[in-house]
Amino acid sequence: MIREWLEERAKSRIRRRLLDGRFAPSDELVMGETGAEIPVLMCLWNRPERLRAMLESLDAQTGTPGIAVYLWNNNKVDHTYYRFVIREFEARGAVTSIRLVRTPYNLGSIARFYWARMLAATKGPGPIVVVDDDEDIRPDFVSTALSLYEPKTVHAWWAFTVNPATGDYFDRTPAGVGDRVDHVGPGGMICSSEIFLDDRFFTELPQRYWLLDDVWFTFFVTRAGYRLAKLPVEVEFVLAETNQHHNLGDLKREFYRSLRAL
Repeated sequence: MIREWLEERAKSRIRRRLLDGRFAPSDELVMGETGAEIPVLMCLWNRPERLRAMLESLDAQTGTPGIAVYLWNNNKVDHTYYRFVIREFEARGAVTSIRLVRTPYNLGSIARFYWARMLAATKGPGPIVVVDDDEDIRPDFVSTALSLYEPKTVHAWWAFTVNPATGDYFDRTPAGVGDRVDHVGPGGMICSSEIFLDDRFFTELPQRYWLLDDVWFTFFVTRAGYRLAKLPVEVEFVLAETNQHHNLGDLKREFYRSLRAL
């Protein structure tokens, strides 16, 4: 019991430092940034073989003002490999910079939003694109997202309409463009970084549900008055068996129901 308490206290201190923006990249690859780039945020956990492919996909994006890649590694075991990939990467297209941060324990995919918070605080609120490393995206993904950007709207590819009769997390259908959207997943979306300036996004998420950032993100932004919309892009999942959310189904349903009751 004491050991668990000490561990949680240490983790709490780490999260406080991150909230204050006290983190720095372990690696940076900067190739002539102009300041007009669109930030693309991505977490890394247990798919090291995907980093090179994702960087190549982002570099192949067309119709963008440039892309600044912000990576957050949750798995220190693979950090040396990630640093190697970044150092060896030769950008020839849209990517103008890559930055990599590592944290001492798995914060889950909510960690990428510390990047968003820092960007909003230092450069002012603006559009951010979020992708996951198990997604294959097409060359027009970022430009399509940018063309639809609205500061008070979240456009997400992973978008669902939940059955209002049951209000159950899994009783849902994929939303089409123009449909009512009740739930989104942050992987494959564009939104404003402004929402992450609100400390409560990071401090009010119960530790029990810390890895369920899709449920929390959807609740938090809609409570703040943001609109949810379907992003009309094509995305394909790869290595789906490595997704850490596979064993969290019951917890997601529980958390979703508790938030609906608020």
